[in-house]
Amino acid sequence: MQLAKELYQLQELELDLESHLMQASKLQAILQDDSALRQAENNLVEAASHLKEQQASLRELESQSADLDAKINEIKKSLYSGRINNPKELSNLSKEQEILEAKRTQIDDQALAGMDRLEELQTNCNQVMEGLETARSEWQQDQTQNTQSLNLIHLEIEKLKNERHEFMSRFEQPDLVLFQTLRKSKGKAVSKVEQGNCRGCGLKLTAAWMQRARAGTLVQCSGCQRILYLD
Repeated sequence: MQLAKELYQLQELELDLESHLMQASKLQAILQDDSALRQAENNLVEAASHLKEQQASLRELESQSADLDAKINEIKKSLYSGRINNPKELSNLSKEQEILEAKRTQIDDQALAGMDRLEELQTNCNQVMEGLETARSEWQQDQTQNTQSLNLIHLEIEKLKNERHEFMSRFEQPDLVLFQTLRKSKGKAVSKVEQGNCRGCGLKLTAAWMQRARAGTLVQCSGCQRILYLD
């Protein structure tokens, strides 16, 4: 029973080691994953791009409005200069002025709507920037905490590896080979016996098998072949 108990303890140690290795792997993946931060940065780039496009659009509208103002002023000068006496020419200039003023009004209306849109985009850009700063702060905090946790896990892993190495030195090679073979094929090499049943497969053990296990003989379950351990 002592051998089975020690093999069971070795198994528990190895399972604990595997659990810590898995935790370390997950934490390492988390530390390397900066997708949330990259997404926040991309959001800011996109918001800033929309803002820049809107600013350029407004500048273009302002330029068009200024050009129209210049043309309208030239027409007004011609109309009121007294140099033009031809009624048809005066009528044509007056109509052109009306067309240009209507176009300028349309552009000015577009500019007013564009300024409202610019304000919305600026507000959104500011919010996205704040979101990025928050994401950076949270990411840095997580990095610090996860790095500390990972370092502690690595220390525990080294401790468990040393314990495992010391533990394995206690066993005869054939027993160790059997244990490792079962661990590799079944996950668990040693199964506890509870209420006369193998916990690994649920098989009801005979009195003879129970007696052999109690006597200290290394006994394997006839159902799953795992080593039986009576607590």
